[in-house]
Amino acid sequence: RVPRVFHPPAFGVTILGSSHGFDPKGSTSGYVLWLNGRGLMVDPPPNSTYLLQQNSIPPSLIDGVIVTHCHADHDAGTFQKILQEGRVTLMTTETI
Repeated sequence: RVPRVFHPPAFGVTILGSSHGFDPKGSTSGYVLWLNGRGLMVDPPPNSTYLLQQNSIPPSLIDGVIVTHCHADHDAGTFQKILQEGRVTLMTTETI
């Protein structure tokens, strides 16, 4: 099987998951926001590395992470990105 090549949009959204944190069959809501061909993960699900691979998205295209609220179903995806890349821009509110 030939791997798909991902071409990031100049502007768009990729849905990584659209379910809640207690759904055993669904992926927690999370998104990649695309601006000028670069991605920002918004509330990344715990299995975000796998979901990026399933969408043929190279992790190197993700420049940062936006965390809108503090729940383990999104923190884990943020930590995955940090562990994978070693460093990531994190955008959030002061209280988080």
